[in-house]
Amino acid sequence: MRSQKVDQRAARVIHRALVLNELRRCGPLSRSQLSERTQLSPAAVSFVTADLLEEDLLIERDHHTGRGRAIPLDVNYAGHFAVGLKIMESGLEAVLTDLSLQVLATLTVTYSDHTPASVTAAAAQATAALLGGAGLPRERLGGVGLGLPGTIGPHGTCLTSYRLGWRDVPITDLISQATGVPVWADNDVNAFATAERLVGRGKHARDFLVVTLGRGIGAGLILNGELYRGGRGGAGELGHLLSEPGGRPCECGKLGCLEAYASEPSLLRQLAEAGRALPDAASFARQLPHDPAAQAITAAAGERLGRALAQTANLLDPDLIIVGGEGVRLGDTLFTPLRRALDRHLHAAGPGTLPVLIEPWGDDAWARGAAGLVTEQFFGDSTLHQPARASPA
Repeated sequence: MRSQKVDQRAARVIHRALVLNELRRCGPLSRSQLSERTQLSPAAVSFVTADLLEEDLLIERDHHTGRGRAIPLDVNYAGHFAVGLKIMESGLEAVLTDLSLQVLATLTVTYSDHTPASVTAAAAQATAALLGGAGLPRERLGGVGLGLPGTIGPHGTCLTSYRLGWRDVPITDLISQATGVPVWADNDVNAFATAERLVGRGKHARDFLVVTLGRGIGAGLILNGELYRGGRGGAGELGHLLSEPGGRPCECGKLGCLEAYASEPSLLRQLAEAGRALPDAASFARQLPHDPAAQAITAAAGERLGRALAQTANLLDPDLIIVGGEGVRLGDTLFTPLRRALDRHLHAAGPGTLPVLIEPWGDDAWARGAAGLVTEQFFGDSTLHQPARASPA
C-alpha cells in the first residue's frame, strides 16, 4: 500500500510538470489539447488541472465556444511571487517578481562587510521590505532565490566563493531561518541560465549555452533541457579555460585564463598598461568609441572569447549561445571579432550556423535570474537540491 501511495505521488508530480511546462512553452491550451500534447489521459489532465486551479497556479482564459472542455487554461503568473537576491561584495540587489519573472519592485541593500551574518541580515531586510512595499501576504511568496559567485553544493551550501571569501557556508539555511520562507541558491550564472531556460530566449531550445561577461566570465550549460552542474557543482567555468599558456595571472591563482584577458577588470588593467587609466568598467565602455587603444584591447578580447566559445561548442554542439552580463555594453567592438573567431574555429557547423544572441542587460538582471530559482520550483522540473526551509517556530 505504501509503495502504491508513493507511486501515485510521483505520478502526480510528473503530471503537474508536464501540464505546467506545456502551458509555459505554448501558452493557453484547452484540456483536450493538453491531453493530446502531453499524452496524458483526459481523466489525468482533468484531475491535475483541477488541483492547479485550486492552488491558483492555473487560470481559465476567455473562450467563445460555450463548451467547458474547450476553455483555454494558462499559467497564472500573477498568482505567486518570488524574491531574487544577487549577492555581491558590497551589497545585494533584490527584486520581487511574479512567476513570469516580470520585475515588480527592486531594492539595493549595502553592508560594510560580506560575512555570512551581514549578508543574512541584509537578505531578511530586503525580503521584508519588498513584501511590505507591495502589500503582499507572506503566503503568496514562493521563496527566495540566491545568486552568488561561487560553487554551490547540496542543500544550498556555498562550498567556495573566492570573491566573497566563503567556504562551506550554509547560506540557504541561514537566510531561510531569518526570513521564514524556503530558499534556493545557485551560482549566479546558473541562476541566470535557469531564467533563460524557463521564460527567456532559450525557452524552446534543448541544448544551449548562456555566457555572462563582466567582472568574471562564466557559462551556464543547458543540456537536454536541464542545467548541467557537473560532479561537484563547478561546471561552466568558461573564464578559466586556458587562453595563453604561462600568460597573465588570474584571480583564481593560475596563469593564462581567459578571464585574465577578457573580463572587465582585465580590460581596465590592459588599458592602464597602455597609459590610459580609467576608474571603472562603465568608464571604459564610454571611452571605447573614441579610444583606439581600448578598441584594440576589446577586439583582442573578442577574438579570445570567440575561440573559447568555439572550443566549447565543438565539444557540446549547442543549438544557440546567449550572451549577457555587463560586458554586452562593449557592443560590436567585442562581438564582431567574437563571431568571426567562433565561425573560424567551429568544426562541424558552417559560418553563421550557430546563433549568438545578445541579451540586453539591466541592473536587475542578476537578481531576476536568482528569482528564477524560485519560479523553477513551481514548474516542477527543477534539478536543484532540496531547499532550505525555516525551522518551525
